[in-house]
Amino acid sequence: MRHESRLSLVPLAAALLLAACSTPVAPPPNVPPPVAPAGPAAAAPAAPVQAAAPTGAWTWSPEMDNAANRLRGALRGVDVVQTTDQRLWLSVPGEDAFALGRAAVKPAAGAWLDEVARSLKDLPRAEVQIVGAPDAKGAGGTALALDRASSARDWMVMRGVPARRVAVSAQAQKSAKTPVPNRLEILIGERSAVASR
Repeated sequence: MRHESRLSLVPLAAALLLAACSTPVAPPPNVPPPVAPAGPAAAAPAAPVQAAAPTGAWTWSPEMDNAANRLRGALRGVDVVQTTDQRLWLSVPGEDAFALGRAAVKPAAGAWLDEVARSLKDLPRAEVQIVGAPDAKGAGGTALALDRASSARDWMVMRGVPARRVAVSAQAQKSAKTPVPNRLEILIGERSAVASR
């Protein structure tokens, strides 16, 4: 009996050790509404309603503009827009990114994340925030949402994106009546010279 109780603690100890070694969880990003993309793209989607980042925190460089245009052309089914605080916002429909109740990235979403990772090679100063969401009706809660964001981060790290440049967070369910939109969001920003001081 004593031997069995020790064995049941092994998975718990391993999980605690992995949790302690993982990247710290960042708070959800401040996502201002996106601005309409340049060119003949459709109207910008509605961004999550959150407070904007401090004015002047981010800058929109020519490299960021090139990356945005490249991603708009390469990522079909993904919203790619410039936010009012000068970050690039990508919104992947959750059902396209993850199976119901699962955190593993689907192959189609993996191909999208590969494109994002390639674009980040041209943006060496860019910081990335990945925000996961639970299933459509909040199933899985914050834990599933965070696991999904971490899975997307790990995918990009395996493709050469430095882990120190990527933070993850989860959108929490506000109430049963207002479910969190089921999507994976990626925000990419380059700090302005004013904000770096």
